[in-house]
Amino acid sequence: MELLIAAFLVGVFFGVYCNVLILVPVTLATIIAGGVAAASHGQTLSGALLAILVPPIALQGGYMMGLTSRDLLSQLLSRLHLVPSKRV
Repeated sequence: MELLIAAFLVGVFFGVYCNVLILVPVTLATIIAGGVAAASHGQTLSGALLAILVPPIALQGGYMMGLTSRDLLSQLLSRLHLVPSKRV
């Protein structure tokens, strides 16, 4: 469960701050990490497939959430910016 939350939050970060091209290598790295973790823990085939397929789906879902929340996040960050404005 923690891995899914972490994958989702990483996806949100990449969705807000990065281009779509970052999604391919990060997804491949997530698949490889899931496969290595499943093999090292000695999981069954169904458990290994679940560990390999679910985190990239959470990553890409988080990426889409990050893309759709760019405007909202930028407005929120500009309101929380504590430096005085240079407007007259």
